[in-house]
Amino acid sequence: MQTQIVLLGLGVRSTLFYQEVLHNLYNKKFKGFSTCPLIVKQIDFNTINPYLPNGKNVIIPILQEAIMPFNSFKTNLIVPNITLHSILDLMSFKLCIIHPIILLEHKLIETSLKTCVVFGTRHTKGNSSIATVLNNTETTLVNLDEDIISFLDELRQAVYYNKETSTNVAKFKALVNEFSTNCLVIIACTELSIINTNHTKNVIDLVQLQCNAII
Repeated sequence: MQTQIVLLGLGVRSTLFYQEVLHNLYNKKFKGFSTCPLIVKQIDFNTINPYLPNGKNVIIPILQEAIMPFNSFKTNLIVPNITLHSILDLMSFKLCIIHPIILLEHKLIETSLKTCVVFGTRHTKGNSSIATVLNNTETTLVNLDEDIISFLDELRQAVYYNKETSTNVAKFKALVNEFSTNCLVIIACTELSIINTNHTKNVIDLVQLQCNAII
């Protein structure tokens, strides 16, 4: 049975980024003029984003309406928002969700280095799913200073609106390089993945994990 790939479209830039990564991986695998045969189901992200991370009563009906037409065992669903998966976990589907947290756990099991930092939004630090995975894999979380947390949160919002500066991008890349020298850097925000160029072994980019898993 042939499977179909469905990409849930949220923010414009993150959706386009996922498409680009998927197409590049697909073409690398199948060569020639091949492009990834995927379906983009676009929803209005503004109906969801104000209610993240805890507004499940508002968000679940929106997700159900968008996803149910594709709810089949032959569907692989990829969602460009790490926080949203905590709400998807409360729902029941026949389709397969390419789940970044599950993929992260598998990756950490394979990795000998057992200290990490997480680059994400302010919500990410309190993400119980990530905390559970770190505990299950005996991976120690190194807490970031408040100024770095604020910088990353402001930067990911700037990236969303396509307003990041070269100076801030350079600072972000320097932070990734600095922390990845001695510990794992988990990039758990799509907007930060967009500007990340470090794909060395100590950098775990959840977008790359999702896209590699589906191709």
